[in-house]
Amino acid sequence: MSTTQQPRRRTPDPSDAADAIDLERSPRRWLLPGLALVVVLALAAFLVLRLTGGNDEKAVEGSHFGNDFQIAYQASSASEKAFLDYLNEEIAPDYGVTIEGVGIEDGNQLDQATADGKFIANIYQHKHWLKQVTESTGMELTALGEVFQWSYSVYSTKHASLDDLPKGATIALLNDPANTAQALWILERAGKLTFKDGVDPWAATEQDIAENLGGYRFTYMEYGAGPRTLDSVDAVIDYNMSFVDAGTPEKYRIYEPDAPKEFAGQLVVGTAYLDDPQVEKLKKVFFDERVQPYLAENDDPSLSGQLAPVSAE
Repeated sequence: MSTTQQPRRRTPDPSDAADAIDLERSPRRWLLPGLALVVVLALAAFLVLRLTGGNDEKAVEGSHFGNDFQIAYQASSASEKAFLDYLNEEIAPDYGVTIEGVGIEDGNQLDQATADGKFIANIYQHKHWLKQVTESTGMELTALGEVFQWSYSVYSTKHASLDDLPKGATIALLNDPANTAQALWILERAGKLTFKDGVDPWAATEQDIAENLGGYRFTYMEYGAGPRTLDSVDAVIDYNMSFVDAGTPEKYRIYEPDAPKEFAGQLVVGTAYLDDPQVEKLKKVFFDERVQPYLAENDDPSLSGQLAPVSAE
C-alpha cells in the first residue's frame, strides 16, 4: 500500500458538466476522422502496390510491373543464373531497370507464377516444352523469342567416344517427350540411327526409329538425374549444365554436337501482359545486340559450354 498522501478531490459542480464534456470530446472529434483518413490512405497505397505487381515499390504508370524485373529460372541451373547476372550487370542499367533471377525448381509453379504476373518472365523452356505445358495445363503463356541454346551432349564414364559405344549399349534419356526427342535427334544426326519417313525429329519417340544401327537399348530417367545415372549405364544424353552443376569432369563428355535452334531457350511471359510497356523494355534488355556475342565468347565457368548463342537453324 502506498503511503503517499493523495490530493483531495473537489466535488464537481453540475454547472461545469457541459464544459467538462466539451473539453474531453473536442480533441476526439478531430482525432477520429484523422485516424480514419490515415487508414484509408494506407489501404489505398496497399491496393495500388497489389494491383501493380506487388514486388516493386516504384510501380511504373500504366504497367503491372516496376523497374525491378524478377525473372524465374530453373533453380538447379547455375548457368541460367549466371546469364541473368550478366544481363543485370552489363545490359539492364542502360535501360534503367534491374534483373533479379528467382530460382524455382518446380516448372509448373514457375510457369503459373509467370502467367499470373508474379514474375515478369521466365527463361527455362524451349518451344516444345512450352507447348506441352500450355496444352496440358491451360496456362496462358507466350514466348517473346529465343535467347540462348542449352548444350546437350552424350556423357559416359565407360567409353571414350560415341563410336566406342558397344553394340547394344544402354543409353539413358530424359523421360519427357521433348527431351527424349532431342536425345534421339542427336543420335540420328550422328548417323547412329534413322527415323521413319515423315517423322519430325523434334517430336520423335523410340517407336519412330526406322533403323537402330547401334542396337542401342534405351532407359529413361527424371530431369536432373543424368549425373546420378552415369555409372549405371553405358552413356547418358542430357544437358551439359546438369553435369557441370554436379561437378562431373569434362572428360566424360564424349560427344558434343551443336544445339539445334528447335530447342532454344525462350523468354516467356504471361499472355495477359504482352502489351505491358515494361515487357517492351524487357525485350530490349534480352535482345540487346551485345547478348549473343557474349554467349559465344565468354569464359565464365558457370556459363561457357552450357549456354550457347542462338544458331541460325
